[in-house]
Amino acid sequence: MAEPTWIERHVPGRHGDVRVREYRPSEPIGPRLVWVHGGGWVVGTLAEPEAHLVSMRVAAAGFPVTSVEYGLVPMFPVVGPMRLRPSPFRYPVSQDQVMDAWLDARATHGGPMWLGGASAGACLAAAVALRLRDGEGEAPIGLAFLYGLFHGVLPPASASLRRRLFGLADLRVMQEMVRRAAVNHVGSAQELANPHVFPGLGDLTGLPPVHLLNADRDILRASAENFAHRLTLSGVRHDGLYLPGTTHGFLARPESEAFRLGTQALAGWMSA
Repeated sequence: MAEPTWIERHVPGRHGDVRVREYRPSEPIGPRLVWVHGGGWVVGTLAEPEAHLVSMRVAAAGFPVTSVEYGLVPMFPVVGPMRLRPSPFRYPVSQDQVMDAWLDARATHGGPMWLGGASAGACLAAAVALRLRDGEGEAPIGLAFLYGLFHGVLPPASASLRRRLFGLADLRVMQEMVRRAAVNHVGSAQELANPHVFPGLGDLTGLPPVHLLNADRDILRASAENFAHRLTLSGVRHDGLYLPGTTHGFLARPESEAFRLGTQALAGWMSA
């Protein structure tokens, strides 16, 4: 079977053009995936493995992919006062860019579509899914989130997660890094409770089926596990899986077995 092909396009958006890469399988067999890479809202490009190689693997399995590049904010201070550098890409800009890419993919390609993302990209994708549910466009038929972040302030880690992280890192330091990244994304600590930014705080009723794949030894598991619990309370069909022994960001490590299993899971969800 021939390798997938891809092109780059600039999609008109409300904050200017949005750059996307569109991947075409040699033999398409299923729906399109609109994919959003992670990176704490401060790093990430269309060329990185979590965007490009993930898209190539999913397309090789027969599914067209639109990978979205969104505006990044400057790196935040990891210690000391939380002084933010100016940026034109704080909320709602990056979320709007994902929405604009989704709406363009619907208008350009049509047919059934999935929406998914990794880490901070899952946060953007889940927020867009809630906006689509509320009438901004046609909703996806499924959602795929890998080691997703859905909160600006992490929920408490479960006892099992604390055991898995023992000796790996200082929990308080990691929780503070997530909080700082979230403040950097929205521009203000007051916005950390905004469910329109952090979908783990919102009403999840009416979402399409959700598939979650989490890293085993990852503090962000606390967010994904809380999100899954809220999906249950909202009556949303979902499943949650873990890759044993893995840490956050395994889709950025294409040489790993976890990368193979993660991309295989994405394609498997879509084929089902």
